[in-house]
Amino acid sequence: MTANVWPLTGKEDHILVRRIDDLVRLTPLASLAGMFAALALAILLVDGDNALVGIGWLAVAVTVNLARLFVLQMVDEGLPEIMRARQLMSGFLVIGLANSLTFAIGLPLLLDSATGLEAAVAFLIVGGLLAGLIVASRGAPAIVRGFILLASIGAGIAAYRIGGELAVPMMIVLLAQAGILLQLVRSQEAFFLDRIVQEHARRESDATVRILLNEYEENSSDWLWTADDDGFLQAVSERFGSASGRGAAEIEGLALAELFDAGPERDRLSAALWQREPFRDLTVPLHVAGSLRYWALSAMPQHDGRISGFARDVTDARMARDQIKEMAHYDGLTGLANRNLFLHQLREALKSDNPAERVALFTLDLDNFKSVNDTQGHGVGDRLLRNIAERLAGSMRKGDIIARLGGDEFAVLFELKAQDRLLARRTHQLTEALRGPFDLGGQEYRVTASVGVARCAPGECDAEELMRRADLALYAAKARGRDGFALFEPALDEAARNRRSIETDLRKAIRRRELEVHYQPIVDLDRGQVIGHEALVRWRHPQRGMILPDAFIGIAEESGLIVPLGEWIIAEAMREVAGWGGDTQLAINLSPVQMRSANLIPAITSALESSGIAPDRVEFEITESALMRNSEANRAVLLKLRELGIRIALDDFGTGYSSLSYLRSFPFDKIKIDKCFVDDVVEQADSQAIIAAVTRLAAAMGMRTTAEGVERIDQLDMLRKLGCTEAQGFLIARPVQGSELDDEEAELALPTPLPPEIIDYRKARRAALRRRKAKKSAGKLPGVRAGKDARRA
Repeated sequence: MTANVWPLTGKEDHILVRRIDDLVRLTPLASLAGMFAALALAILLVDGDNALVGIGWLAVAVTVNLARLFVLQMVDEGLPEIMRARQLMSGFLVIGLANSLTFAIGLPLLLDSATGLEAAVAFLIVGGLLAGLIVASRGAPAIVRGFILLASIGAGIAAYRIGGELAVPMMIVLLAQAGILLQLVRSQEAFFLDRIVQEHARRESDATVRILLNEYEENSSDWLWTADDDGFLQAVSERFGSASGRGAAEIEGLALAELFDAGPERDRLSAALWQREPFRDLTVPLHVAGSLRYWALSAMPQHDGRISGFARDVTDARMARDQIKEMAHYDGLTGLANRNLFLHQLREALKSDNPAERVALFTLDLDNFKSVNDTQGHGVGDRLLRNIAERLAGSMRKGDIIARLGGDEFAVLFELKAQDRLLARRTHQLTEALRGPFDLGGQEYRVTASVGVARCAPGECDAEELMRRADLALYAAKARGRDGFALFEPALDEAARNRRSIETDLRKAIRRRELEVHYQPIVDLDRGQVIGHEALVRWRHPQRGMILPDAFIGIAEESGLIVPLGEWIIAEAMREVAGWGGDTQLAINLSPVQMRSANLIPAITSALESSGIAPDRVEFEITESALMRNSEANRAVLLKLRELGIRIALDDFGTGYSSLSYLRSFPFDKIKIDKCFVDDVVEQADSQAIIAAVTRLAAAMGMRTTAEGVERIDQLDMLRKLGCTEAQGFLIARPVQGSELDDEEAELALPTPLPPEIIDYRKARRAALRRRKAKKSAGKLPGVRAGKDARRA
């Protein structure tokens, strides 16, 4: 029986087995100590007087101690372990009792004629035997207790027979010694039992864990593994071998790290194994049957030098994480770096300590790209963006960084090794790359871009500042027109600060009612009569003075202030015009931003109700850009306005795409011809042709036409010839506040009387035509007329 082979028994059985294990292991020592003590006593105490008794006693003592060595042979090896342990314990107890009686009886017999020195030496021998038995028989404390008691009694009897009453102190000492030895046996037994109980509990825990681990490995997706102190695999399970794609036998004894692909992850694993450090979820790549997989390893070093742990396949989670990381750093549509990654790369580029290493940032915004999405659909727009990204990426040089910042905006970063004059060349290369046609499904598209350029040296500005400068330059490039570029300069920064200042002041102005509504008359060219007014906002700034709309409407649209500003204009204009009386029209401009406001219709309805103005006297003017942006939603807004009885005019017609589909999608009441065509209508035949086409188209569709920005009589003359029905401009009157009109002018809705030549022009022209016709008729020959009359007959 060995100490490392234990049956799965109860605690009491386990204690018995461990006692027997301890006795079997120490039996040779106990037997040898007993025989040595018996021989020593015999040599010391046996003489001619007690030779027979002494030799007999020695024979018995030696036989008893030899019998202890043969107890194992007396028990059947085929018995169950616990039954064999019980029989062995019975045998050891019997032999222990016999040995105790032998020494207890032998001491009085042998010491009967001993001298004081001989008795003292005999007691020392017995004491040494007791110490040896306490150690050697700790697994059977009953044997030790019996020997202590019986030997002490025998020694006491021997002492009394030798010294009589004088031996009483010695007997007391022997009794005290026995008590101390019994307490020592008790303490040793408690320690022995405590260790065995803990061992039993640990064994049961280990068995439970082993069962759970076996069940875990059979049913879990994880695999257990064990490596020796050098990192080589041991006891490889079939599941682990199968998961590695090599088989358990093939990888048995193989270094664990060699299963995985070379790289920093495997190096970290090797270092952890070598340094015997615990680790958790260390992800390492490997190839299994030609497929890339990722395993997460966890391990804990063991006391015996091994290291054990488990592995699980985390390929799906790793792929998902990589995909999320890709999405976080790369644009999903084009595959280019996104804004986050680009900003990180920009920050890294600006970390150089060399002030000569400057960088240049280009921001590109595609011109009118939104019209592609609006007219062709987002599918075509996305395909076009992918093609644009590929073409831009193809034009990059080594070291250049390109990204899609969002929408139709791209950015390019490169190291600046040239002066400003070469920046224009680089910009030209980028824009030229876009100018070639893009063929999408047999349809050709051409694209241009506006480009903003900014430069920066390390320490001069950070990434956010460089981006801001490039955005300002891009804004300037777009303001100058399409297909161009602008380089950042301090003046742009000043302009941006001015815009921010205007925005801040405008917010205050709306709250403080510093804005005013002015009115410009619209004239019917057939009658020479004012038929309405266009409401135009003005801003009377306390420091800047009167500010025209061109200086702040764009800022209001960008900041969203156009919504509250527009609602105020609508309410104020309706209230004021309603007080004039009559039936003159009120025209109000609607911004594309206002069209997207959910509060637009409620605000207009509220203004109509509070002012009391008839809805058919109100006309809202919208631009083509409002229709291009979210056209279906905007068309729904226009239909709701039409349901309220409000008239709708298409403003600035001809400056955008002038798609006829707008005129078909919604029945406008009027088309307004932009001032850019009116300015050169007398000098340019193409402007005349455009205006003539628009007026004929409007007339055919039952719409009126208004020409804006009329400033000269010859312009007005030409517009009448081309068929315009209405006009407005400084020639007729400048915009003024409603409060500047006197009662008579308010009734006529005229800020200033119209010049007579404007009012009477059409009547005078008709009279001239009649006179010319009459003159021609009077000059014809009678014969010719008679011939014509004859043919009619």
